[in-house]
Order: sequence, then C-alpha cells, then structure tokens
Amino acid sequence: MKMKIVQRSLGIVFCILSRSIMAEKPDSTFVKKTGEPVDGIRIAWDYSSMQKLAPRSEQSGRRAGYPRVRKLKDGTLMAVYDISGNSEMIQSKDRGKTWSEPVTTFKRHVFSNNKGEATEVRIANSELCQLQNGDLIIACNYRPAKSEIAPFAIAISRSTDQGKTWTEDKVLYEAQPRFIDGCWEPSFLQLPTGELQVYFANEAPYTNSNEQNISMLSSYDNGATWTKEPKAVSFRANRRDGMPVALLVDDEILMSIEDNNIGQFKPYIIRGKISGNWNEPVLANSPMREYALKNKLPDTDYAGAPYIMKVPSGEVILSYQCTSGRSSNWEKSTMEVAIGDKSGRYFDKITRPFDVPLDREAKWNSISLWDEKTIVAASSTSFNNPNTEVWIINGHIIPELTIGPSAITVDGNISESEWGADLPIFVGHQSETNLVASVSYSRKTLYLAAKVNDKNLISDSNDLTRSDGVNFYIDADNKNLLSPDLGIFKVWCNYLGETKIWEGRNGQWQEVKSSAVKAKVKTVTSGYQVELSLPFPAIKKHSKSDLRINVGLVEYKSPAKVYEEVIVNSNASSSNTWLHVKLR
Repeated sequence: MKMKIVQRSLGIVFCILSRSIMAEKPDSTFVKKTGEPVDGIRIAWDYSSMQKLAPRSEQSGRRAGYPRVRKLKDGTLMAVYDISGNSEMIQSKDRGKTWSEPVTTFKRHVFSNNKGEATEVRIANSELCQLQNGDLIIACNYRPAKSEIAPFAIAISRSTDQGKTWTEDKVLYEAQPRFIDGCWEPSFLQLPTGELQVYFANEAPYTNSNEQNISMLSSYDNGATWTKEPKAVSFRANRRDGMPVALLVDDEILMSIEDNNIGQFKPYIIRGKISGNWNEPVLANSPMREYALKNKLPDTDYAGAPYIMKVPSGEVILSYQCTSGRSSNWEKSTMEVAIGDKSGRYFDKITRPFDVPLDREAKWNSISLWDEKTIVAASSTSFNNPNTEVWIINGHIIPELTIGPSAITVDGNISESEWGADLPIFVGHQSETNLVASVSYSRKTLYLAAKVNDKNLISDSNDLTRSDGVNFYIDADNKNLLSPDLGIFKVWCNYLGETKIWEGRNGQWQEVKSSAVKAKVKTVTSGYQVELSLPFPAIKKHSKSDLRINVGLVEYKSPAKVYEEVIVNSNASSSNTWLHVKLR
C-alpha cells in the first residue's frame, strides 16, 4: 500500500515536472523574425489641442473651409479660410488660446460685362504668405456663378500693417469665363533672390480638351508688379496636374501636385533647380516627376489635394485627402499626413489627424509650422457637424532620442534639472487623457518617466493591470523583433504605484517574478507622474548599445472599456516599430 502511494506520488511529481519542462521548452512552431526598423521622426496628434476656428457661433449654419495657418515672424498665428463666398482672416497673439474677430480679406462681388450681363463672383482657395520684407500677401480664386460672363481668375491683396488693413484686389491672371476652362488653387513661394512666385492650376490653354497644367507667375518687387504670361511648370498630356504647393529644399524647388496618371489622383513631387527654374515644363516621363508615397496606393484609391512643408530638422511633410479604407466616394475623403526624408522622398509613417466617420469628410487641408516642435493640421471637416467647419489640431514632432548618462532620483518628482525642460515623447490622440515621457540612464540602470494628464483616476481592485497606468516597453539591445521574445520586456506601473514585468517568449508575453523594478508615483492636480528604474541585468542589457522603447498609455473608462494607446506608428508587440534611442 505504501509502495503504491509512493509510486503515485512520484507519478504526480513527474507529471508536474514534465509540464514544467514542456512549458519552458521553446515552441517548435515559433520562428523569431526581425523587422525593418521604423526610424526617424514621428508626428503625434494631440486630441486635447483640437479647436474649431470657423464658423463662429454667430455664423452658425454657414460652411467654412480651405484653411491655411501661418506663424508670422513676430510669433503671431494667422489663419485664412473661405466662408460663404468670402475670404476671412483671424489671428492669435497667445499661441492659439484666443483668436481675433474675423477680418474680410476678399469679398464676393457682382461682375457686369459690356453686354449688361451680370454674375456673382465668389471667393475660394485663399492662400497666405509673409514676404521677406515682412509684408503679408493673400491670393484667392475668383469663381463666377454664371458661365460666359466673368473670367475665372487669380487675385491678390496685401497688408503692410500685420493684417490690420488690406489693399483692394488685384487680378494677376484671367482664365476663360467657364468652369471647364478655369484656373484654381493659387499658392506662393519666395526664392532666396527675392523673386516671388505664385503657382496655380490652369485649364485656360486647353479649351478643346479636359487637360490642365500647373502655371506660375513671378514678381521681382515683392508683389507690386507681376509677369504677364505664365510659365508652364508641369504638364501630363491628357491628364490634369493640379493643386500645386511649392517648397525650397537645398538648391531645389519641390512642388507637390495631384496627378491622375492612372486611375484616381495621387500625390506626386515635381522637382526643379532654383537656378533657372522652370525653363521647360516637367512632362509625364520626366525624372523630375516622382510618385510621392513610399508604398503605392491601389489605382482605385483617391489621394488628392496634397500640401507640403518642412520641419526644422529637415524632413519634408506631406498631407493629402484620401479614400483608403473608406468608400469610393472622394467627397467622403479624410486627411492623411506622411513623413518623407530630407530630400522630399519616400513618404510614409502615415497618420490621420482627425477621426472622421465614414459618412463625413476632412478635405482641402493644409499643414504648417506651429512652433519648433509642433506642426498644425488644418481641415475643412464635418467630423463634428454635418456642415463643414474649419478645425485645427497640433501634432508633436517626436524625434529619435540621443541621451547621455545622468543621475536620477526615483521619487516621482520629474524635475527639469533631472529630465530637462521637455519630455519629448507624446501619446494622446484618442482622448483628452495624454502623457509626455522620456528615458535616461546611468552606468548600470535605465530610467523611465511619464507625466500623465488624467483627472479621473480609476482602478479595478481585482486586477491591478485594469486601471489607469503606463506600460513601458524595452528592447534593450535593439533586436528589432516582429513579436516578443527573450530580451524584450514590458513593465507596467499604474497610478497607485503597483508594478508588473513581463519578458517576451515565443511571440507571447510571460510574467517575470522580479523585485528589480523600482517605481515611484506622485499624484498631482492634473493626474500623476511615474518614475521608475530598471537595472541593466534585469532587462538583459549587456552593453552601452542603442535600444528601443515604447510607451503605452492605459486609460480605464469603465469595466467594459479599457484601452491602450502607444507611441504613434508603433505596435506594442513589434520592437522594430518602437522609438530608437541612442546612448552616448
């Protein structure tokens, strides 16, 4: 009897050991794979920064759109947009906290020809530029309501007193007096030589076809006088180059256009040297005409109305409106923004600034610099109202990080003396709850910090991970894996200071029992602050090599709604998409 009990006990022990060994044995079906690293800057949109600029409450029911925002040399923010057939301008002296009352820059008006026929001429496509001498200049598109009476035209107005007053309209170019042979969408560029250029889409030369080119007029006296005959800048036979926006990059002019080469419009980049620019138009097969996006869209996807800008670190940013993943109806497009390299090529890391329902739109968009670390996206969008309104949202420019060793005291006080003036990582596109975060190190320890804006802190007493908190992800040796495996870690800290740590294994996260994580959380009026330390051995970091990190903001809305938002353009399970950190 005793022998049977012993044998049975040994059998149970053997079974437990066998299960333990099987659990630790690598999954024979799992194949560890590395992925292409996602490097360079990212743009993280800030939900809490969204503002409606137009229409104002007293203009309720009116449609507004085609917004352009500029930061002037004195720091003033200025926005122009179209509303009910007019063009308006507003400005802000306090970084967009408040905006002035609108000033009308172009008014719709009645045109009468020599036959006594009359038509209303409406204003569209307002575009703003501050010149090298400080003057402001606005261009617009005249659009007559009736055909064969008034010409479609490009007109300008200027201000020498920071937008307080504007000159009378001056017409620079007249196309034909009909919609199918008009001119459209002016934009400015001033060259280092002082030459001021205005680009526009032009159907006027093609009265017997549906073709369109990009044309350009020049001024050599800051817009006082202009050339009479436009240069043809780009043209694809039997197609419609449209919506030009030009930018200076090194010794080149880069111009984004929409090009319907095959199927629907797509964004292209037209290139030309500054010296002797546009002596010949860039035709269909020219090497100076390039498809903009790194990954080509299906021919059936529409991606038009591009806009281009450059950030202080040199990367070129492109926006456009598209139907990808939506309906085939281009009228229900939404705004996308893509990041290119410093030469204006290979645009990827695509984001959508506004969350637009499939039956709504975000079109006729623009992007510009808000400050040295922030861009602003402006859109004509109906995401919040059946009528289109002018909305803006700020995007934080997240750089790759290069950090040196520093002394950090883990006490929950994220001081400027320890962490610097700004924490460079931002997460917060999904709601008012957001965070900023950073990383540091000493000789043998990695430090992580986050400041979380969240005024409604909630936790689940039965599960410490189902609460408001932060996940920190670490790829300590820059392995760039497509799924979690050995050497890839996830560290959790909720607003109560409770922590957990997991290590990747065979594509899954496996909890690790460790006391190595030291965390301190401080509750503040706006939310909470997290500081933690991880000894290098605890995260299997063996040298002072590059690493990758990710940060996940966990927001507890209700027991049925807990979500995690990670760094933009990243995947919580794929360390190749995490933020690159260089240790010096």
